[in-house]
Amino acid sequence: MDEKSVLLEEVTPHIQTNSLSVSIIKNLIIVIAFAFALFLPKIYISSQIYLTSVKINKKLNEYYSLKAENSILLSKIEKIRFKNRLNIDSF
Repeated sequence: MDEKSVLLEEVTPHIQTNSLSVSIIKNLIIVIAFAFALFLPKIYISSQIYLTSVKINKKLNEYYSLKAENSILLSKIEKIRFKNRLNIDSF
């Protein structure tokens, strides 16, 4: 016998005893499916919270911008009123 066949005969029993059986693979698939089912709702809820917070931040930025614009417009209106009173009083 050559060295290859001797080595193959020595290794074959170890390979067969250490190989993955169908039940191990089935149990592994069940565990992965259970973990996926357990973590999928958490991932979904986390992404929905993130998207909602992005929308809230966008609306809040728009609110602050409109509030600043409102104060600028109010000051312009006050200047125009003051200017008109000066013009009315001068007659």
